Amino acid sequence: MSTSSAEFAENSVLDFLIPHASEVDIEDALGSSETARDVDDSALITSIPQRNLLFFDEKIPVYVVLRTRYLDETQLKANISSLAIILEAHAISTTPHASHPGDIQQGNQTRDVIWSGKVNVGEDPIIVVEESDDDDNGQNVLLIWKLIAFLTRPRIRLQAPAIIFKLSASLQPLKQDKQPVRPDPYLPSGVPLPVNLLQSLEDDPTLKTKGIVPRLSDQRLSRTIPASQAPRPETLPIKIISRKAFRAIPALSARMKYHKASGAGSKPTIIASLDIEIPAFAPSVLELRAVKLQLTEGIAQDMVHDILKLPMQCRPRDSASFLYRLEPHNALTDTASITSNARVLEVSISAVVLVSSLCRPQIEMRWRTSVDFSATVNPSFGKAGQSMQRTNRPASLPTPPGSSFRISQSAGSAKNSTESSRNNGNTLADIGITIAFSATGEVRVGEPFRWDIFIVNRSPKTRKLVITVIPKRKRMESKNPASRPSSSASNHVNKAKEIADPVTDENILYTAMKMHSTEHAQLVCLSTDMKIGPLGPGACYATELRLLPLASGFLHVEAVRIVDVASGEAVDVHDLPDIEALDRILAE
Repeated sequence: MSTSSAEFAENSVLDFLIPHASEVDIEDALGSSETARDVDDSALITSIPQRNLLFFDEKIPVYVVLRTRYLDETQLKANISSLAIILEAHAISTTPHASHPGDIQQGNQTRDVIWSGKVNVGEDPIIVVEESDDDDNGQNVLLIWKLIAFLTRPRIRLQAPAIIFKLSASLQPLKQDKQPVRPDPYLPSGVPLPVNLLQSLEDDPTLKTKGIVPRLSDQRLSRTIPASQAPRPETLPIKIISRKAFRAIPALSARMKYHKASGAGSKPTIIASLDIEIPAFAPSVLELRAVKLQLTEGIAQDMVHDILKLPMQCRPRDSASFLYRLEPHNALTDTASITSNARVLEVSISAVVLVSSLCRPQIEMRWRTSVDFSATVNPSFGKAGQSMQRTNRPASLPTPPGSSFRISQSAGSAKNSTESSRNNGNTLADIGITIAFSATGEVRVGEPFRWDIFIVNRSPKTRKLVITVIPKRKRMESKNPASRPSSSASNHVNKAKEIADPVTDENILYTAMKMHSTEHAQLVCLSTDMKIGPLGPGACYATELRLLPLASGFLHVEAVRIVDVASGEAVDVHDLPDIEALDRILAE
């Protein structure tokens, strides 16, 4: 071990400094100050006022001070180059009503490392030479390095939080320069050769004819002792001033809220609200300097930049809300994938706490979050009640000849048909199915036509579906023909108690025959049973429904029933296009 390294470690003391002033020239401030002469003091530098309150999310300058004895400049640089200094910031819990927050009770405390940094000893430090009255001990020199610490928020819940800075330093002794020794390729003299275990087989005629000389060293069979690990380099500890605690509070709190904008726009849009609140226990006014939202593969448009102008001063208990319009680029609106429409939103807030004219702590908040622009799986949750819906809603819409008509029952639209809810109690949004019907071209009597059906499974389950068509039945008007007198008429009124009524009265049969009329089918479905599936989550399927009109005029389909084979859920779709069938003579 080098004597100079041991003396350097013995005569060195390490400490850190957090000045009260945000902008301070340490070299000028120490030029006219007196430092502590006793190593057991609480700090090396007592003339510069220090902070007693810190804020989370603060970027704070920390000065690491090393006091040592100045002997030789070359030797001092060599010792500094082998010096390792690490500074860590720990968030701990303290007593809620502690009179001296700097006093730390020893023991097992709940703590979280919120920042860690290493001093770059390769940089030139600030050097301040102390004046000493004792010439025998020599002069002391102060070496000062500056670090920027970012005090992030702790990941654990703390009671009356405080921040302590922990210094650790070690010195690796300087190695003495030695002349390199060249290795000797020859064996040392007087060392016997290893024993040949196969020496007894040298006279074997078979091996001799082949020219083989058997040899096996005993060192190859003996137990090998693993080489000992290289000894760790010896380090010398540096004396460190006892750690100090600083009270810590959050300067502000921020949270995001998202609302999906309702509209018929082609791109999905989300209104983001950034709420910033100043806590009631904040000691000073906070000045917001900048608020920025950046959306990857999208646009974040500020909607209140004309109202809330920055910089803006906020007092304790104040709150400010910033609205942004988020629109992604190339959003996949027709897919059910969760990650396809996800974007990363980066939020950054810059502020300054106006503690005094000299103390202006810088607050920097920055985090990332993901925003999902995909459609809602179950938008019927929380929809408007029946009292807010139309009462006289048409059952269907007519389709003009030669035009295209499309009706979509999707998970993003509220279903207003009360008949479907009355029959089955389910809607397409409940089972997560999107279905669209489309019809093109003219319809003629006696010529089959088709409806194109497109189905998307937006539910997280695999579906097996069966589609059936329910024809529209014509309501028969009751006819009132002249009723014939009953066979058991008034002649037998007096004998009603003696004679029972016949099982079937002939007059009742006559009335039923007169009221009966044959109803002819006007529309026949040629696709009697359509089975679809299995459809995985997010899968789609296209098919067609073939119909045959047998009468002219406006024809209707009562409903298209969709049944899930696995769960037994059934939904009737009533919003279907009407059909206008033309006679062949009129069409020609």
